[in-house]
Amino acid sequence: MERAGVGLVKKADEIQNYIEQIIARRRRGSYFDYETCQEILEHAAEMNSDAIFGIGYYYFAEYYWNEDDNEKTMYCLGECTKCFRMVGMYEFLARSYNMMGAVSVHQDNLIVALNYYYTGLQYAEKYGLQYEHAMLDTNIGYILVLMRRYREAAERYEHALKLYEQSEDSYHYIFNLALVMTYSGICYLKLQYPDRAFALWDKLEKLQQEFPDRIFPEIDILIFQAECVAAHGTRDKLCECMDGILERLRGTKDIGKVGDCLLNIAELLWKFQEYERLDEFFRIIDARGLEKQLMLAMDLYSYRSTFLLHENRTEEYLQLTRSYFAAFEQDRQNNRQLTARVIELRDKLKSMTKEREQMLAYNKHLENIALYDSMTNLANRTFLNEYTSEKFGEAQRENKLLGVELLDIDSFKKYNDTYGHLMGDVCIEAVADILRSVCSEKVFCSRYGGDEFMIIYSDLSVEEIRQTVEEIQQRVRALAISHRTSECSDIVTVSQGVFVRRPEEMDREWDFNAQADIALYHAKRDGRNRCRIHTEYSQI
Repeated sequence: MERAGVGLVKKADEIQNYIEQIIARRRRGSYFDYETCQEILEHAAEMNSDAIFGIGYYYFAEYYWNEDDNEKTMYCLGECTKCFRMVGMYEFLARSYNMMGAVSVHQDNLIVALNYYYTGLQYAEKYGLQYEHAMLDTNIGYILVLMRRYREAAERYEHALKLYEQSEDSYHYIFNLALVMTYSGICYLKLQYPDRAFALWDKLEKLQQEFPDRIFPEIDILIFQAECVAAHGTRDKLCECMDGILERLRGTKDIGKVGDCLLNIAELLWKFQEYERLDEFFRIIDARGLEKQLMLAMDLYSYRSTFLLHENRTEEYLQLTRSYFAAFEQDRQNNRQLTARVIELRDKLKSMTKEREQMLAYNKHLENIALYDSMTNLANRTFLNEYTSEKFGEAQRENKLLGVELLDIDSFKKYNDTYGHLMGDVCIEAVADILRSVCSEKVFCSRYGGDEFMIIYSDLSVEEIRQTVEEIQQRVRALAISHRTSECSDIVTVSQGVFVRRPEEMDREWDFNAQADIALYHAKRDGRNRCRIHTEYSQI
């Protein structure tokens, strides 16, 4: 925080003036270079200002993002979000989460990206940040497009367009406005609403004429133009557009940052049987590191493999398939097992239409696997960690009660030894069914591991939490599952430990988890088949 002392008001004015000058300079031009970012951090140290530190790290993140250094980008964003949160610079905080999401998309972590986008969206909505809200809506729309959910994506883009049109002009305003028009128009074409798409194309052309000196997303606009031309069925004009697209791709260093365009290009070239241009397209993106973009390669695989088979290039097809299986096997060993299955599925599909329909269902299946435990259909540890982090931060910012419960089945090892592991699974599923039934907007249940479950209570009073805890106890007993080797009852029971408190500034998520574990320990120590709710920190 800023240091108090002589001339505090004067110092605050000086800091604010410097920040305004830096922001104004950035909005008039392109990204800052390394030296400028370093100067900002040096000035922050001289002024002992968290606000200026935040600005410096944020612009450093932009610099590293353009240098394709994801690790340093995320480090700088982590530092600047701490600063922005402390000094209440919510506009930049929302933008920081937006950039974190963009980096995560670039790393093929779509679930993580959505988490960042929605976190930024909370700040944008709460503080009425229209421009940032529009940016985040646009990027969420992009992920929906990747999931082939064009209608939902179009709704996001429509909202973003309205917000942009209500926002003030800045250096990147026209670029972002054009990008939303482009994406929205492509979605309308996918949804068979050509009139809406053509109307947006007319607006986009007028925007380019009105602002000839501004930067526009050239490749995206050419894709949109090609899609519009394709809707009219004009082949010569389409080829002209495609030649322009290929020429710009040759000048693109990082195809990951135009990844949303590539699938559209492949689809159009295949649809119009432009096989020579399709072959050239694949050569271009290969030369620009397609093999490093696994999710992008996965999306393009069906077009490429079908093209090679069509051209009777069997050896290349087999080599392509082998290389992808090898790459995805390596990726699987790095805890990303699902990608190889997607490639395997795609290779078996018989037609482009059938592939799209099945991939929609499979994407949903992948999402469920990533977030939910396969046995109980409760949230898994990955989903739990993301949810807990979000709710902990919310409770900390808004001074709300947060409850963390650990629950496990009493003497479960003996139950398994007595009745067998198959019946043990049935027992776990029966308890999970009860937990699923108490889930709500404020009660989040997950499988923590084995016979242990974790429940997060958000914005509920201690008494409301107690009622839910006791309901779970009673309903488990009501199952009347025989357990003749239990140390506390002749039926299956559970022990529960709950820690409820308003998180303070120095508290961390793991503090609450550890205290819930202590409460569970006390419940077991006192005889099991009971719950213990702690509201203060305690020791074993």
